[in-house]
Amino acid sequence: MGQKYKLLLFDMDGVLIDSKKNMELSWSAVQSTFELNIHFEKYFELIGRPFNDIMVELGLSDQADKIKSVYDVASSCRVDLIDIYSDCIDVVKKIKEMGVRIGVVTSKDETRTLEIIKMLDVLFDVVECPNAKSRGKPNPDPLFRAMLKCQRDPSETLYIGDMDVDMEAAKRAGIDYIHADWGYGNCGLDVITASTPDDILKLISKA
Repeated sequence: MGQKYKLLLFDMDGVLIDSKKNMELSWSAVQSTFELNIHFEKYFELIGRPFNDIMVELGLSDQADKIKSVYDVASSCRVDLIDIYSDCIDVVKKIKEMGVRIGVVTSKDETRTLEIIKMLDVLFDVVECPNAKSRGKPNPDPLFRAMLKCQRDPSETLYIGDMDVDMEAAKRAGIDYIHADWGYGNCGLDVITASTPDDILKLISKA
């Protein structure tokens, strides 16, 4: 590795973990509690954004806090439904062993993110989640914060994600991006794609 990249940042859902079953169960709890007729697929196509932004898109902003409370409880109760992409975690550990700093930039809230990170058994250098004072993806702010905390420039940073909002955030932050093809979203023909986690190692070694 020519060490172009000194910081690799990863999205969480769809990249490091498969949480779709957990999300579907959590949304089902929301549907039952609030008698909503909004199918899971409609919610799922908006993931990658902060939860409150999704609620705005679904026309549920007036109930966002209550909905999030129900969703979070259901999600935390069934973390057993989350599958870890162990091959991706192995790659993350190899990258860290190379002396490259690693981090997570996700739209999942901090409480649930830290709960899941404990399951991954990886010591990340930085973890960025949405909060009341900051804007989430596709705004580049969380990527900027991660770079600032790790003292790395955009030219030294790479983001790996799986949704349009990930790609847009990377573009607006001025950093390189790799699309994780095993994730939930699709990408354009002009986007660098990793078909497997091992491809990440191959791609960064050529940089």
